[in-house]
Amino acid sequence: MWDLLIFFLREEWKNKFNIMASLLFIFSAALIAYLSLPSLGSQHFSAVFWIVMIFTTLQGISKAFLQMRKQHYLFWHQLYSAEQFLAARLVQSSILMLVYTLMALLLFNLFFDIQLHAWTAFTLSCILTGIGISSIFTISSSIASKTDQPGVLMPVLSFPILLPIILVGSKAGAKALQDLDTNALIVDWTILLSIDTLIVLMGIFLIRFIWKD
Repeated sequence: MWDLLIFFLREEWKNKFNIMASLLFIFSAALIAYLSLPSLGSQHFSAVFWIVMIFTTLQGISKAFLQMRKQHYLFWHQLYSAEQFLAARLVQSSILMLVYTLMALLLFNLFFDIQLHAWTAFTLSCILTGIGISSIFTISSSIASKTDQPGVLMPVLSFPILLPIILVGSKAGAKALQDLDTNALIVDWTILLSIDTLIVLMGIFLIRFIWKD
């Protein structure tokens, strides 16, 4: 699986358009948010931050399977199992999501000068939420890629699962910004980790049927 992951990362790096477009989108969104909401406080910072990250993920990560054709599935089927292929895609999307999240954190903190006293807690909340978001879009794109209208079906499949993880992640981020005790975030982190695990397990279960189709 690791050689497959390295291949996907190299392929993503060769095609720098998606990465550069996503980073430009993050910068533009942060700048617009600063110009429109110059007095944005810590209470709304987490919500605005994750709105930007959802659209960034939709732009830069969700196309992993949508760009694949039937011939691609036949080729990879001869080399790797469905679980190995999905696992490599999930790790790749999580790495990209981590890069985008850290970039967004840097820019938002630069523009709004919000002091993150509990930097570790907020970063962990972002990582857990980001893994869930990237996994949802990756698995949804794998399902939608088998239909005639993948671009229409993917948001429909993603939204019902995306909503709870965004609400919990935004809540955890707001608590971290308020510099609350770490114990106040344990429940939210447990929920995020549970959702992430269920999403991955669901994807591993479904990919077998998608792979055979």
